[in-house]
Amino acid sequence: MRIGIFGGTFDPVHNGHLEIAEKVWQWFALDRLYFIPAAQSPHKHRQPEAPAWDRFAMLVLATQPYAAFYVSTLELARGGVSYTIDTVRELRHRMGEDAELYFIMGADAFQGLTQWKEYDQLLRLMNLVVIPRPGYILSAEGLPEEIRARVRAFVPERDRVEEQGPRIYFCSGIHNATSATAIRAALRRGEAIAHLVPSEAAAYIEKYRLYREGVTT
Repeated sequence: MRIGIFGGTFDPVHNGHLEIAEKVWQWFALDRLYFIPAAQSPHKHRQPEAPAWDRFAMLVLATQPYAAFYVSTLELARGGVSYTIDTVRELRHRMGEDAELYFIMGADAFQGLTQWKEYDQLLRLMNLVVIPRPGYILSAEGLPEEIRARVRAFVPERDRVEEQGPRIYFCSGIHNATSATAIRAALRRGEAIAHLVPSEAAAYIEKYRLYREGVTT
């Protein structure tokens, strides 16, 4: 079974997240794709603005149309800082050694991979699917050889997923500049976000007045 893992704060979930998930699900012939909202990210200086379970609820609403997409409470239930290695080990335990794991990450996060907790073990437990991010190129330059040796440029119309050993797939075919930071700023200014956020999530944000200055749920 091929399992996709899409972690992040999803503060809030937006159309870019869903576009990425759809393409990776299709390109890598995934059986399931799990969105895993973090309680607290170790790689971001600021903490999520929306409460954890509001972010979870928006993800559940946004992914309802997709039968193969699931939202996991694994990191929210654990609480505290969410380290990917702990999450992946738990998923591996639950799904068995035969499951192929594909972890979706942005090029910005990939550049800092060596700062991740037990990153060398992560490379042995799962494949990485790296997507472009504004201001970052898909490159392994300057990273250790153990990382560079696993990198493959992946073109969906041309390439097949390799069967031997976890790989790092650079997927240049995804170009989405949607930013949760920009969405939050737009909401504070009272601007429309319907073109940026799934309609179900937009309705939730409006109902509970999320991301407005001085407003909490």
